[in-house]
Amino acid sequence: MGEMEIRGATEADLAALYGVGGSAAAEGGHRQQIREWVEAGRTVVALVDGAVVGYAVLEYTFFSNGFISMLMVDRASRRSGVAAALVAHLEEICETDKLFTSTNRSNRPMQALMAKMGYEPSGTVYNLDEGDPELFFFKRLDRASP
Repeated sequence: MGEMEIRGATEADLAALYGVGGSAAAEGGHRQQIREWVEAGRTVVALVDGAVVGYAVLEYTFFSNGFISMLMVDRASRRSGVAAALVAHLEEICETDKLFTSTNRSNRPMQALMAKMGYEPSGTVYNLDEGDPELFFFKRLDRASP
């Protein structure tokens, strides 16, 4: 894999963002959500050799705490450090001492990433996706000044 760059997403990235993650991003509602995240300035993209290979969204709508509401990496770029780099970047720019995220119980790779990056389980919500509970994770960020 070539050199990775992480930066804020722009409208020029939208077409590439729609293609990350496969068919789900092609749905109209999901495209609108991606556009809104980009317009709100809450989306970062990971590029390898100038091509978008992943993106992440950081919002403050979860009890005023930082919340990673989306983390998506192109299938061909998975298991190469892109997701970890995106999460690490969000940890750096997060404006709160606490950072949360969630994933379905069926998403074992995301759970493994959270454990690897020091996130702790923080609860389970049932009935969002039938038969696949949402697992929440939390990390206290070190905000000590140098």
